[in-house]
Amino acid sequence: MRHLRRPRYTVPTMLDTGPGGRRRLGDRSHYEQTAAVRVPFPPHWTEPDVKGLLQAMQGSVCAYCGVEISLDVDHFRPKGAVDGDQHHGGYWWLAYECSNYLLACTICNRRKRSRFPILPGATRCSYHTRSAIGTEARVLLEPSEDPVDEWLTLDQADLAGSLVPNPNLSADDRGRVRDVIEFFRLNRDARLRRSRSNAYELAVRAAAEQRWDDLRRSAMRHRSHSLAARIVLERMAPERLPSAADEMRDLIDSLWRDLRVLLKEMSGRAPNPVDERELHEFVWALIVLLNDPPAGDSATVAEYLARLLEREQAETQKKMVRLFHECQLQNT
Repeated sequence: MRHLRRPRYTVPTMLDTGPGGRRRLGDRSHYEQTAAVRVPFPPHWTEPDVKGLLQAMQGSVCAYCGVEISLDVDHFRPKGAVDGDQHHGGYWWLAYECSNYLLACTICNRRKRSRFPILPGATRCSYHTRSAIGTEARVLLEPSEDPVDEWLTLDQADLAGSLVPNPNLSADDRGRVRDVIEFFRLNRDARLRRSRSNAYELAVRAAAEQRWDDLRRSAMRHRSHSLAARIVLERMAPERLPSAADEMRDLIDSLWRDLRVLLKEMSGRAPNPVDERELHEFVWALIVLLNDPPAGDSATVAEYLARLLEREQAETQKKMVRLFHECQLQNT
């Protein structure tokens, strides 16, 4: 789990005029008139522009366990009944708010489901008290709101690579972090623990061999188990930690590479709807980074993308330009 910068860009699906935006406005109007929640919820959050927006925030790494894997859109605050309590109809008004979305792996998504614990004695927010949601006493950490990088660390005396709360936290915050670790079974899942331990060992070896560029790449937040590499780098050479600009360029390179590879795999065969959606997700992620860059400005990102495009063969260039044009048309 790493701290994430949430994009401020609004994708077409979630504009007030888009399908998700219209449903959001309609749900609120319906509730205010009838006091009833409209169900079911059409999954507009699965549209390529929405998933691309989230990839621009976190790449293809699960927001909870930190593993790079196939991801689904998770509603951080559940849209349906919470913890089986039918009296609390969930955070339905956030069903079509991108600020409530994270990308999560199937395992973490399954563990979370409709669970959203709050601290003992606290009151859960409702539609009528939604203006106070920022102070809701939730247990779970929200990577774009909470200082996750400062709260989580590794038990360096434990060869198993266990996550632990930062010892400098208050007793209450340490307890909360332990609850989150247990909630997602971040230390009890043997597969996850082994892969995180291996990432830590590789980072220690890279530092010992002074392979600082490798270690810096591994510490970028959109890479698998980057917290392990970051901890080593902070201890051994903090001046070499990747900047926001470093991470943005590396993410752009990764998205561009995935886009190019998928285009090559699709060459010479009939278009597949799944592949087409994935292509548009990559393109939308790049569009979001272009319009709301985490570092620098849009002109700098546009110049960087232009250089990447120039390196491609003419046929690939044409396909990429067509894809960007198709996506941009949704904004008009």
